[in-house]
Amino acid sequence: MKLREINVAVKPVRRGDLGIAVAYPSVYEAAVKSLSVQMLYSYLNSLEGFFAERFVLQNLTGSEPPARSLESGGLLRNFWLILFSVHYEPDYVNIVRLLAAGGVNPLAKEREQVVVVGGPPVIANPEPLSEVADALVVGEIESTVPKLVEEAAAHAGDKRALLDGLRAEEGFYVPSRGDERVRYSYPRNLPPEFHPAAQVQPEDGEWRRTTAIEVSRGCPRGCRFCMEGHVFLPKRDRPLEDVLKLAECGSRANFSRHLTLIALSLLDHPHIDEMLEKLVESGYEFSAPSLRLEALTDERLELLGRSGQRTLVLAPETASTRLARAVGKPLLKDKLLEVAVKARRAGFKALKLYFMVGLPGEREEDVKGVAQLVREIAEVSGFKGQRELKVSVSVFVPKPQTPMQWFGMEEPGRVARKLRLLKQELGGLADVRPYKPAWARVQCVLSRGGRELTKVLLEWAAAGGGLGGWRRAIRAASFEAEKYAAPLDPEGEYPWSKVELPASKGLKAGYVACLRCLEEQS
Repeated sequence: MKLREINVAVKPVRRGDLGIAVAYPSVYEAAVKSLSVQMLYSYLNSLEGFFAERFVLQNLTGSEPPARSLESGGLLRNFWLILFSVHYEPDYVNIVRLLAAGGVNPLAKEREQVVVVGGPPVIANPEPLSEVADALVVGEIESTVPKLVEEAAAHAGDKRALLDGLRAEEGFYVPSRGDERVRYSYPRNLPPEFHPAAQVQPEDGEWRRTTAIEVSRGCPRGCRFCMEGHVFLPKRDRPLEDVLKLAECGSRANFSRHLTLIALSLLDHPHIDEMLEKLVESGYEFSAPSLRLEALTDERLELLGRSGQRTLVLAPETASTRLARAVGKPLLKDKLLEVAVKARRAGFKALKLYFMVGLPGEREEDVKGVAQLVREIAEVSGFKGQRELKVSVSVFVPKPQTPMQWFGMEEPGRVARKLRLLKQELGGLADVRPYKPAWARVQCVLSRGGRELTKVLLEWAAAGGGLGGWRRAIRAASFEAEKYAAPLDPEGEYPWSKVELPASKGLKAGYVACLRCLEEQS
């Protein structure tokens, strides 16, 4: 049965038009929520002489049927230019799986097609995919895709000429043309023409239609563990009038008054109060990402409560003042308790809290402190039980392009014991959802690795992906995964050292400040 969607691009394809595959290395449900996929699809189909079709995985693990486009059912191998947007390092294996399922050789040097990959983890460190991708985008859509399209139009069918052209452009890393430094390319503002109001979504009535709106990009807060917060600097805000126009046009095009607001630091938008007021007054329902406590005023909380959002999301990360100072995110315990109480009064039905374990310098008492903090929140606010109080626990991964990139990673067994302790301490008080330590270790390898990962990715894809496939792959490749979790020398050169970002020069100072916080309070 063919998938029924709204806002699918319908344009006559003429002889000589260049088809571009927009691929997402996960299943449809994830791809349709990706704003980058929506942006690429809309922009490319708006251009004369081009058409874009989407490709997704059918299965997250195991065997994969032939990769066919969602629009025409065309095979992936019939597209000369293939674009991947990736947001999660463990999805690297799915790039290989999707290429293989589409009849495209996963190795760049052995195929005719051109594969271009971009996304936050690629910006941070493009090297793990340097033998899979022909070109890697170290930049943002608005400043790089027009250059890619221009070069593709000039050199359609000529892979060598296209790659030579991209090499000369800022924001593209072409591994086959030399191991040279690459400078990040980004727009100085957020041009409205790249952000579609009409977004492809299922017609299925059970799917909650929405209009995703990127309110701002980047974050000024500087949490030392956060890769996206450092990669997407400087912070840029979408003008208020553009946000309101997207809401108005999107609600008509998507047949829904629901909005999904996207931002790393939503409440830092210079016109956030007016924005929330106007959206609420206009009758929109909207959902907001995790919010900074220090920016969450009573008025903003009340407006968010009136937006129809049922769950308030906050990210304390730790209950330890010592660790909070080290990671650059202040712990405002009294404010957290106060907001939890007021959230209940504002009409929120649930509270979701994000914490992180495995941080450098973390002790067992710090983990118990998280459980104690959650108990206090439940006691004062009344949010209790699996439905009302949700606790998501991630595992610290030293990501490239952050001040904490040089730290080592805690041994998985110790992390697992901490996670078990949290679940035991909280019992039936909250819905505790920990991230698997084994997957965190996979993230670490894929984040910090280089082109030596090619063999592992190929073996992993052949094993069908997944955690079991990863274990089989590193055995088959005789790969020493453990060494990637070791502390790094701040003066050393690493696969991602070739990337020049606006934040790069300040990373060592942040690392030193983090060390000082840990040493002063140890």
